[in-house]
Amino acid sequence: MRSKRWILKVVLPSVAILIALAAIGACGGTETVVQTVEVPVTVEVEKQVVVEKEVTPTPDPGALKDVPRNRTLVITHWSDSYRTQHDNVENFNWWLPGNSHARHASEKGLIEFLFYTNLNEGNIIPWLGESFEYNDSLDSIDVKIREGAKWSDGVAFTAHDVKFTIDMVVGNAPDLNRSSLWADMIGSVEVHDDYNLTINLNRPDPRFFQVQFGFGWENHTPIVPKHVWENEDPLTFNNYDPSKGWPLGTGAYKLSLSTPEVQIYDRRDDWWATEIGFHDAPKVERINYVPVANDDIAGQLYINNQLDAGPPLLKGTFEAAKGFNDALRSWNFEGPVWGAPDGCNFVLILNNQKEHFSSADVRWAINHAVNRDEITGLAYEGGVPSVVVPISSYGVKQYLPLMQDILDKYDAGNHSLDKVDERMTTAGYSKDSEGFWTKDGDRVEITLEIPSWMRPQGPFLEKQLQAGGFDAVFKQGEPATIGDRLRMGETEVVWVQCGSINEPYDTFKSYHSKNSAPPGENYRGAVQGGRYENPEMDAILDEMEAMLHSPDDPRYVELARGAMELFLRDMPVIHIAEELHVIVHNTRYWTGWPGVEDPYAAPYPPWTGWYLITMNLEPTE
Repeated sequence: MRSKRWILKVVLPSVAILIALAAIGACGGTETVVQTVEVPVTVEVEKQVVVEKEVTPTPDPGALKDVPRNRTLVITHWSDSYRTQHDNVENFNWWLPGNSHARHASEKGLIEFLFYTNLNEGNIIPWLGESFEYNDSLDSIDVKIREGAKWSDGVAFTAHDVKFTIDMVVGNAPDLNRSSLWADMIGSVEVHDDYNLTINLNRPDPRFFQVQFGFGWENHTPIVPKHVWENEDPLTFNNYDPSKGWPLGTGAYKLSLSTPEVQIYDRRDDWWATEIGFHDAPKVERINYVPVANDDIAGQLYINNQLDAGPPLLKGTFEAAKGFNDALRSWNFEGPVWGAPDGCNFVLILNNQKEHFSSADVRWAINHAVNRDEITGLAYEGGVPSVVVPISSYGVKQYLPLMQDILDKYDAGNHSLDKVDERMTTAGYSKDSEGFWTKDGDRVEITLEIPSWMRPQGPFLEKQLQAGGFDAVFKQGEPATIGDRLRMGETEVVWVQCGSINEPYDTFKSYHSKNSAPPGENYRGAVQGGRYENPEMDAILDEMEAMLHSPDDPRYVELARGAMELFLRDMPVIHIAEELHVIVHNTRYWTGWPGVEDPYAAPYPPWTGWYLITMNLEPTE
């Protein structure tokens, strides 16, 4: 069947546009609310012919119950997923690559996890799981499941669901999320009874279980109901059938409507946690999950109290919005540093296998050309701190005093064009007639591909590198396409390095050679390593992997110092600033948000711990 549809194409300069968001207000889903948003764009209408496919019938929006705005929580995508419509609206297979429901909306009400971790304070919060315990050799974990937990269809949640999920993921490596990692680490799962199981690892790893099943920091590992999924092919199953109540979850909310314009999750009256006295029913009666096209539109929605939480705002956008709506707040009550740490740093990633960048002297010269203070002070208006090593503001910072002599020795944050000249001359380079570094007639060219949410850095880095003698060009792009080229080693990128949560190993592990790949092949590990390969670093990381971390353990500290020494000696990637996002919470309709004065959960919407925020919110009226 063929049909015509109209697409809104954005072009410059500016007018007001209308955004239709279904069921966002007190309408209970029976009408469409049209919002007038002032944004710096004009709209051109383009006609396109598309082929429609058969789709699963969705619930009638008119059948939804009425829920007032002051009992509705309105949220939207994380900033790396700005869009005008939701995707995968009839596919809730959490385990398929590219399916982001578990990262964006479902984890805020429908999905529950075994354990949560308050990353601000480090404490573990048992939920569907009651406890876990490693054996003495750190290669086996006994897990106890909470009795009384149930799926939304009334079937008990048990250890059999956990085993089934792990076996399903491992058995479909490398085609499901996390499957290659789990296949490498998990040897077997034994179920002892409905509420006790043991996960056997292929080698000691004292952090594996918490990272995979309890950290909640970009590790989305939802358990699936065995009684449904055992009859399906996980590579093709869409986990969506409203007539059967799919997707099933154990959470306090069910999916009531899923369209490109809105997803609606309504509170259930039969949530297991209230039945057994584990937790009170949340005060939020409905969660509306709406798409937002960009930072400017998100800011306007915050101003108009049409959005409660979701995307962070650029610092300037937040401060402007707050000037119009004093109900808006962020992690900190006062600036200029409003935002919360997320365990990530902004980094300039150079392919260490590529000509020019294979030289540590060249990488160090580029490092000296970067003026971090200018970037943090001007591009980010003082809203983020500069960094030079893979360490964030979480618990891992406790190790920094133990490495201060190494940091002082290398002085990596020193912006110096004289140092640039010294390093490049040592590496055998000279400047051509235009003042750019060359060797054997080949100029050092740097294409700075930067995704939209990090765009403030682009113009500054471009000018700084050019001043240092590097032929640099800033090019803004979208995360998906940049990521593809980065993994193939085809481009230089400003990206994020994440993992620096509670110990140095968290981020140093990215620099293990096993995460590299031969030239022309897809990078096998986390993208932030820059294809760095060093047997000395590998040996250190292999030993650290099998150890419990502690700043009081002399051997662990020795290894961490060794990793820091190698990192600074070789400069595999260039750390620029710590990523602090201005997470916005609107107190017009809801209070109880986490913040510096009450850090009960990390505020990041893509992290599993956001479910705890849903549980904690209180209406203002």
